Amino acid sequence: MFPVLTIAAALAAGGSSAQDVCPSEGRYWSFGSGGEHGGFAHVQLQRGTAVLVNDPVQPGNQVARLTAGPKQKGKVGKADYIHRFEPLQAGSVILMQARFYFPLGTPLNSLILMDLECASCGLETNPGVRLYLRRGMLRVDRSKIGIKQAFLPTAPHMVAAGGWHEVSWQVTLGTGEQGRSVVMLDGERVSDVRGTTLLTQEIVSRHMDVAVQEQADRFQVGLTANSNPQAVEMLLDDVSFCQL
Repeated sequence: MFPVLTIAAALAAGGSSAQDVCPSEGRYWSFGSGGEHGGFAHVQLQRGTAVLVNDPVQPGNQVARLTAGPKQKGKVGKADYIHRFEPLQAGSVILMQARFYFPLGTPLNSLILMDLECASCGLETNPGVRLYLRRGMLRVDRSKIGIKQAFLPTAPHMVAAGGWHEVSWQVTLGTGEQGRSVVMLDGERVSDVRGTTLLTQEIVSRHMDVAVQEQADRFQVGLTANSNPQAVEMLLDDVSFCQL
């Protein structure tokens, strides 16, 4: 049985967060704990900014404000934080969580909020799976790992602007039925699907003669891509990452 059943039940029950569920070697970033980027070693900006500001809902709480410019000449805007970790292969279960706040007027569309990818697989495209916001709904995009039916099914639970949302994404790295993606929004499971979740040599070999590593080694969170024709802003807080 996959560990996600226990994790999802704990998160849905309300008294547990990813920080509680993750083992002690997991990582947690709170932007009120000091440091320019809340403890993240790397920040990625492409026509974007990342600064610390006060939480509009909870006075005294410091959060990150990210802005990403519009898509221009085929290049998306970016403003996100990066966590590198030791490569994990098929069978690994990874839990990622964060709180997001979208100001009123934000287009809740064509935004990528989390990437679980590989920077050392042998391809310059940094292949991986991505958590995508489309028409207010969270979807998992697998196009960068070469899956033709890229988007995994999702339930029509909407993200709204003007308030905080807690998003939890658990990925079991694997191919076919051994891979799994579970997305929870504010404690409610909105997607639970089996399918390939990492780059495979078999898929790469269909298109090129290149040896690749089947693994993941990088987590990105924030506005990892803005494909809108306008700039986008969001707030970010309480980011967690761990291997279960």
